Amino acid sequence: MRDPIAIIGLAARLPDARNIEDFWANLVAGRDSIHRLTDEQLAATGEDPQLLAHHRYVRARPLLDDVWHFDHRYFGMSEREALLRNPQHRLFLELCSTALQHAGQAPDDDVQIGVYGTCASDRYAEDHIRAHPGLMPLVGETGLMLGNNADYLATFVSHRLGLTGPGITVRTACSSSLVAVHLACQGLRLGDCDAAVVGGVEIEMPYGRGYKHVRGGIESADGRCRPLDAEASGTVFGSGGGVVVLKRLEDALADGDTVHAVIRGSAVNNDGADKATFTSPSAGGQQRVIAEALAAAGVDAADLDYVELHGTATQVGDPVEVQALAEAMRCMTDRALPAQDCVIGSVKSNIGHLGPAAGIAGLIKTVLALRHEQIPPTVNFRSPNPLLNLDESPFRVADRLLPWPRGGAGAPRRAGVSSFGFGGTNAHVVLEEAPEMPACGEPRWEDDELLVWSAHDDTALAQLRSSFADTLADAGDTLPDVAFTAQVGRTALPVRAALRVSSAEEAAALLADPAGRVTTCSDGVVRQPVLLFPPLETAGQRYAPRLAERLPGYAEAWRECAKHLPDRPGPDATSEREPRTATVTGFAAQYALAKALTGLLPEASRVSGTGSGTITASVVAGTLDLADAVRMLEEGTSPPPPPTSPSPSPLWVLCAPGSTGADTAHPTGPVVTALARTGPEDDWRALLDTLAAVWAAGGTVDWFALPRPRRTSRVAVPTYPYQRQEFYVPAFTSAEVERHAAARG
Repeated sequence: MRDPIAIIGLAARLPDARNIEDFWANLVAGRDSIHRLTDEQLAATGEDPQLLAHHRYVRARPLLDDVWHFDHRYFGMSEREALLRNPQHRLFLELCSTALQHAGQAPDDDVQIGVYGTCASDRYAEDHIRAHPGLMPLVGETGLMLGNNADYLATFVSHRLGLTGPGITVRTACSSSLVAVHLACQGLRLGDCDAAVVGGVEIEMPYGRGYKHVRGGIESADGRCRPLDAEASGTVFGSGGGVVVLKRLEDALADGDTVHAVIRGSAVNNDGADKATFTSPSAGGQQRVIAEALAAAGVDAADLDYVELHGTATQVGDPVEVQALAEAMRCMTDRALPAQDCVIGSVKSNIGHLGPAAGIAGLIKTVLALRHEQIPPTVNFRSPNPLLNLDESPFRVADRLLPWPRGGAGAPRRAGVSSFGFGGTNAHVVLEEAPEMPACGEPRWEDDELLVWSAHDDTALAQLRSSFADTLADAGDTLPDVAFTAQVGRTALPVRAALRVSSAEEAAALLADPAGRVTTCSDGVVRQPVLLFPPLETAGQRYAPRLAERLPGYAEAWRECAKHLPDRPGPDATSEREPRTATVTGFAAQYALAKALTGLLPEASRVSGTGSGTITASVVAGTLDLADAVRMLEEGTSPPPPPTSPSPSPLWVLCAPGSTGADTAHPTGPVVTALARTGPEDDWRALLDTLAAVWAAGGTVDWFALPRPRRTSRVAVPTYPYQRQEFYVPAFTSAEVERHAAARG
């Protein structure tokens, strides 16, 4: 068996489904999302009136909501670039970003994330841009190619999201996205990447039109897709897409990722010449690829509970596929296969055929079924195609929503997913339900958590706030996981907000209340923290016991001071009673806090001080030895000149623990008073407030360095509410192009 691969993130935009939650609800409800089109809708797309009048014209197509809409600002694109970028590229980029968010994986220079994707052939460039009068001189041939050619689909995503693993576009027709999954698994096992975003999209062009049914062709006679049914007459091609995030299972478990399902094995092959025509299905090719996938997975065919078929709903294709599956399963087990024990189905009955994205749609459906322990119905199924011979096979069709119990002796749920392409490239993936996650353990302490979120504008920030309120209303004891994922699993954007809370219930209430105490900053300025040390005599500066317990850097710095100070209490002393003088206590408190903050604020390399606080500033800056600083404190020597550390956009962090900072002269610019509390029991909450203020004001926080009360996991938290607007170049007919050319003379 090859190393298993974890599926840790999902995203989809499919007919009647803006996200995976909508998709699952539609599957459970047995919803047919192939849209029936009116003549008015079809006329608005520019459909040929003569074609509309044909008796075999079928007014049906699976469609997406807001297919031309895109949030260019989120992805750092100009309006012009968004307008000229192929909509399939835009959709794939958005899905990859959403899937990474769902997985809690922010792009990181230290993590190699690969992109493996596919899309349909490009017609937007030809029908919408090249045909549009006046656009080509602005775009140019190179610009048209780079913005629309499928070759640049994956690398476009890599560039926009800052992903440094392989960027590979796959083109094997209908099997492309499942082949991409297989290649990504290989890349992960070979070490080409640490994680991968994988999937495919199709926007059927011309968009929103029906089709003319051809007798004996692959497309449905009536606009219904009926896989495995006696009345099946073909498929219906449509629009949609999906993406999954993959990681080696061992790494996913170690990193605390949520594992939705596991890829045990996969295989890819080609039919070769073993078929009647180039586009005909081959039972031999399909049988071999399924057997190879089961062998790679180390799974006995008798342990498969469900198989998601390619299922094109053709009278020839479905029987060939079921025959191949039965033969593959019989040759991959030594056990008798009980009659009608393995369930089969096809998502094409719900959403039609998404071309190169068909395989990823079937994979996501099966992952959701494993997660929810239910097998959705294959809609439009009434009675089986007699050529399937189901009575003599191991299979039964999921004609209703079915529970999915585990097998005998608690065997894990397992499934297969098939995808076969015109031209003969076949793919099969063997899935298994997610393993039990390691226990979080008892928390080492009970204290507040810090929730953060950010956006490009106030509107999106408010929508995220509302989404977090809904999420946390049902979060139970997972607040530490939600807080951790929101901190480390998102790229920080300019408009920010933070909230310190003690429970999920409190968080939900405060987020739902417009007057709830939330630290926000919407000026979008990226600021660099500068540690500011006030005079050592500033009242209230003291030892912080909670920080000493939880931050090794703080405790070590205090002990280091104690070694060099008068009446030194020894290397293990951490009592706030030593050293005794207010000045010495102020120095030790400032120095220990600075050491703690520099471990949490990676960009806090600049320092400044006023009065005797320049002694601490000089020690932290490395221009004054700690022993020399102690001597100056003992002798009352004048402090050195303050270190000069200019910053174009400073955020002053006042290091005066326990002080309000009211008696300190502040520089121009925003100031955060670190640990502005009066009692030692508030130390940790005060630190969280400090981090909230720094982060909200545009500073960088190393969230991985923040101690956690228990082992935390990455969980699903609200994804970004894209602020989409329409970017669409209308298609021009040849007659319209000629009219415009004549008008220009």
